[in-house]
Amino acid sequence: MFGKKFLKAGLLFLPSALFAFQIDFGGGPQQEQYRGWINYKGTQADLKKDLHIKDRVKGFGYVNIRHHLSLLFIPIPDIKVSYLEVKSDGTGTVTRTFKFGNITVNATDRVYTKFKFNQWDITFYYTPIDLKLLDASWGFGVKVIDFYGYVKSLTTGQSDSKSATIPLPYLYARIGTGFKFIHAYVEGKGITAGGNNYFYDIDGAVGLGYRFNKSIGISLDGGYRYQKYRVDDVDDVSANIRMKGVFGKLSLNFVF
Repeated sequence: MFGKKFLKAGLLFLPSALFAFQIDFGGGPQQEQYRGWINYKGTQADLKKDLHIKDRVKGFGYVNIRHHLSLLFIPIPDIKVSYLEVKSDGTGTVTRTFKFGNITVNATDRVYTKFKFNQWDITFYYTPIDLKLLDASWGFGVKVIDFYGYVKSLTTGQSDSKSATIPLPYLYARIGTGFKFIHAYVEGKGITAGGNNYFYDIDGAVGLGYRFNKSIGISLDGGYRYQKYRVDDVDDVSANIRMKGVFGKLSLNFVF
């Protein structure tokens, strides 16, 4: 009796090929050049000219799990989980008056600011085209943004801040190619809710890969990433934020 139940449970998850499991993980440095503006219950404040946010180099990491499993003969999507740190601050002299939350920062004031936009991405995807020279994937996911903004006038001592956790669903697409030890890819995520509420996140890279054996491989990539977030009066915040920069990535691949 127990054996029959175990067999029925096992039949729910059937590998569609002899090879059933791959895992990639890696990460690296990400250059982050910030552009745009933010408005929190006041007037638009430019990230560079008003808030003096400095460009930074931060880091990212990811885990990518691929398999050939089905649930009752329905393919289960592969999954990729990634994290990007976006954090900066700055100090400078304001050249025009603006309002942030409950404070007013006057022209000629000295200002100190903090900015955080950390991102967790969870992507579920399928790869209907998986050839030696070409692969293509599509899917869906959610980006969870840990946002924090802080502005303090060093002249008056007044300060205000805003924090929020923002989930953003998205559609996902990727296309890649490879020949021997050289590979390249472009991938993108994005969604629009109409009007001035949308975002997209696009990156591409070229890299070199090497397999030590059938079970272990390594790759080194270099690429470029561009993000844009447009929000119109969501939780008292409007924004037009752009981030861009080159990145490097070292990753390991395991086949089981």
